[in-house]
Amino acid sequence: MARMKRLQISLEPELDEELGLAAAAQGVSKAELVRRSLRDRLRPPPTVELPVSSSRGDLRPGIDLADGRALRETMDGLRE
Repeated sequence: MARMKRLQISLEPELDEELGLAAAAQGVSKAELVRRSLRDRLRPPPTVELPVSSSRGDLRPGIDLADGRALRETMDGLRE
């Protein structure tokens, strides 16, 4: 097991109950569910680059689907 640092947090009773139910439903401890949630929240998702095909059938460089501005610009370019 990886070395862990102990951390103490305070939760409202209702949130602690929700945490317990969610952890039980996933078959993990409350601590593990908190660790997973923090990882998901604090670490950016990996960038997925997919080739984009135009109506002309050619492939264009991939775009980051999480980048809404880049996606809109690419889609606008395909309409031209």
